[in-house]
Amino acid sequence: MLLSSKPRACSVARTSPATAINVRAPLRRGARCVTRAVQEVVIPPSSVTAANELQSLSRLSTVVPDTLALETLTPGARLAAATVSAATVRSVLLGESLGLKPYENAINAALAAPRSASLPPGLRGSPLAAASDPVDRAFANLGAMMCDVVWGRVETQVDPRLAEDEAAVASKVRALASLYGGLRVPLERLVFGLPATWAATQAAGRLEAEGIATDLYMVYSMVQGVAAMQAGASVIRLDVGRIRDWYDKNPGAIRNPHGPREDAGVPSSHDPALALVRDLYCYGRRFHPKTKIMAMGLRSRKDALDLAGLDYLVLSPRVLEQLSLEPTDQGYNDGLSAVSGGAGVQPALTPQLVAESDMQRWEPLTESSWRGGLGAAASQLLAASLAARRSDMTELEELLARKTQGSE
Repeated sequence: MLLSSKPRACSVARTSPATAINVRAPLRRGARCVTRAVQEVVIPPSSVTAANELQSLSRLSTVVPDTLALETLTPGARLAAATVSAATVRSVLLGESLGLKPYENAINAALAAPRSASLPPGLRGSPLAAASDPVDRAFANLGAMMCDVVWGRVETQVDPRLAEDEAAVASKVRALASLYGGLRVPLERLVFGLPATWAATQAAGRLEAEGIATDLYMVYSMVQGVAAMQAGASVIRLDVGRIRDWYDKNPGAIRNPHGPREDAGVPSSHDPALALVRDLYCYGRRFHPKTKIMAMGLRSRKDALDLAGLDYLVLSPRVLEQLSLEPTDQGYNDGLSAVSGGAGVQPALTPQLVAESDMQRWEPLTESSWRGGLGAAASQLLAASLAARRSDMTELEELLARKTQGSE
């Protein structure tokens, strides 16, 4: 989702010293899929001589504002990335903002595509007309339109109901890629989101070998992350907040399998969510440097600083504001400040951390070893996440069916 297309650098906020992040809309609750809006603002060099924590952190990690600001999908917008999913499409169709009307029209046109005689001349004979699945048509047409306002990649999430069928996942991605190709959207502008099940992870391996970028989300355990890396996934995504919540709700679970016993009634200070991100960072950097790691669900300024140096940090508007209000003594405009190169935010994830880790290369995983390594937290979180996403897809299909019948 957050891989930039060539030849631009793969970065959202790791920009020139004269560029700052501006989040254009507040976070709206209730949907699981987001678009991420970033606007570049040029600041005169003479007016800024030091970096705040957000600017300093952005030198170490790609910082991605996490919003549901679909209203920012307007001509002239500067978006780093966008996501097409069941939740995105429902938000467009049910939203009341006039700014979403062009995207609603794109979805409606895609639904009407098989009835090519009813389409405007420019859409007759469209590759959408050959696609029987209305969800595929809606996703591709909406995603192609998003590409006009996104300088990075547009992620398209694959039907989670296919997550246990390797061949079906691969086939669906190829079909979507073909639709995008017919709409003149190259693969370099796309990444496909797959749930981190065993079957979908193996499908990611096939697709990456074909030059199709994949993002494995719902990663809640080391074994899922390693399997995704072995498959050559472009990105793996971890939800720190959900992992932490699970351990908070299950106080009897072992938080640190390598630490002292935790059954003496003394609360553990070990954070299994942050520890998992660090472990996967060290393992990936040592053995699978192709795969980038994204952390989302970061709920505090401390969470962000504790993962400084990770490839991608998805931050809410509240955390972005907290970081932007903290000054540092690090020069922002290099060469113009007397304290240029000052302390600023220090990386928590570094090559030294990788070198000092005792990571050993895992043997190639099998389905049996993968399932045996999931553990209670990942098993439960993966099942719950899949159930929620499958429900989203079912609701979307029902909504599209009603719209299609109403237009006949």
